Amino acid sequence: MSYTFYRSEFTNSSGDYVRANWDNRHLLSLTWGYKFNRNWELGLKFRYQGGAPYTPFDLIASQQNYLTLGTGVFNYNQANTLTLQSFNAADVRIDKKWNFRRFTLDVFLDVQNWYGAANPGLPNYTFKRNADNTAFVTTNGQPIQQNGSNAIPVILPNDEVSILPTIGFIVEF
Repeated sequence: MSYTFYRSEFTNSSGDYVRANWDNRHLLSLTWGYKFNRNWELGLKFRYQGGAPYTPFDLIASQQNYLTLGTGVFNYNQANTLTLQSFNAADVRIDKKWNFRRFTLDVFLDVQNWYGAANPGLPNYTFKRNADNTAFVTTNGQPIQQNGSNAIPVILPNDEVSILPTIGFIVEF
């Protein structure tokens, strides 16, 4: 088991302390393993990470510049004032080993994030699109204006779930 508490800050242009992007505050990791009879092994790992800070979008500048930049514009006057949700996940791995005279064969199944925890990431800024995703929806039904004034802004959450199973083998000489 390991636990780390930390703070990471920097001073902005006004001299105020602001959380750094990697200031998650809490990191926890637990690992456990057990060797069964007949060369079977089971391993479990759990990890927890506090929420990372992030900067919100400047909604006016984002709407005006989205078609040119293809992304939202951050409001640096509010640098890292919002915080993502914390993250936790668990991995499980089972191994079977066979010992031969000149080598060892280890076959394993490893599943990362086996219970499907969401991994929070920075939200995305975009404009609302039509049902078949071929054009932007506008407030007046006309083609979108270059300055985005008739666009419908949307902030999309970025909470992807990723479960990664791996089957593999290791040959030791």
